[in-house]
Amino acid sequence: MPNIPSFVETVQTPQPQSDTTSNAGGIPVANIYYLLCYAWNNLEEKETLANVDTLESTDLLDLFAVVLVKGTRRLIRRGLDRGYVAREGEFPGVRGKLMVTQTLRRHLMYQGRTACEWDELEYDTLPNRILKTILQRLYVADQIEDTIRAEVHDLLRWLEPVRSLELRAEHFRRVQLHRNNRIYSFLLHICEFVYEHWLPAENGSNRLFRDFKREGLPGLFEKFVLNFYRHELSSDWDVRARIINWQMTTSNKDAKELMPRMQTDVCLEGPGQTIIIDTKFYAQALKTGRHGTTKLPSANLYQLYTYLRQQSCVNGWEQAEGVLLYPRTNRDFAAEFTTHGHRIRALSIDLSQSWQLIHKELMQIVVPRKKF
Repeated sequence: MPNIPSFVETVQTPQPQSDTTSNAGGIPVANIYYLLCYAWNNLEEKETLANVDTLESTDLLDLFAVVLVKGTRRLIRRGLDRGYVAREGEFPGVRGKLMVTQTLRRHLMYQGRTACEWDELEYDTLPNRILKTILQRLYVADQIEDTIRAEVHDLLRWLEPVRSLELRAEHFRRVQLHRNNRIYSFLLHICEFVYEHWLPAENGSNRLFRDFKREGLPGLFEKFVLNFYRHELSSDWDVRARIINWQMTTSNKDAKELMPRMQTDVCLEGPGQTIIIDTKFYAQALKTGRHGTTKLPSANLYQLYTYLRQQSCVNGWEQAEGVLLYPRTNRDFAAEFTTHGHRIRALSIDLSQSWQLIHKELMQIVVPRKKF
């Protein structure tokens, strides 16, 4: 389990007596929202779905509730998605498909009735049922602000034709989105995230939101950086999480089976530039030695250097650059050096600053180095 940064304390859902208004040194929920938009590849929602900059609470569950409320209202205005739902029943005459076995078994013919199966266009679709179920959970959550709870209550009245369900992970995998209902995509991502991180409390009376900083932010940071460059760089750039092959001249069977796979976080290949970015998310980016000196983690540098040297055999990657990207903890740093023709940088980025500055600093990483 990786170490967890102290500056993300505020994104943890507080315990009942905790202060939900303190955000000292923490990541603003607006920035968490932007990170999620990039990581889930729903950039069209970033500006239109929810004005999260106005959210006073620092609680992540409040953030998700606000986004779901605003998104569901938008769905209702445009019209909730409807789908054909299979129904069964008994009728005078025939409706839809006649269920012969059930009709004979129940002796319905003597009553002038039949058992039938038909499809009916209804709002009771799987995406709507998932959305309603999560909203119901938010409504009874102790952590939700009263004003947000009231908004959730109003929405649940609009969703009365939709049934809730005993939610399981497989329900999210069964959802089929298409062009007409893709607006649900981001909302269902949030529903799944809440489902995965919301666990029963120890006393069994309610649920608590799992400590997001422990498992959520490291993976989120990696996906965010990858999709940020996919979206923000021009079409001249190829952005991907590349697999680097070991350059082995000779190898036996064990070597082929046991050598670990080298999977980069982000590879950028653009006009005259090739960059490998490795994201790191630690409580302390710099390690303190016995004499009080601080150093970069050697394992991170060794890993990045191995990527660069192995990939340098590929055409165009002979002098690729490497970047170790850390969220800022106790200090800013921007270490840079060149070794064997490879420019290597170790950079920190402050995720608590304004979104505009985060955007600017990430774009500065790909600015070509001036030649003297």
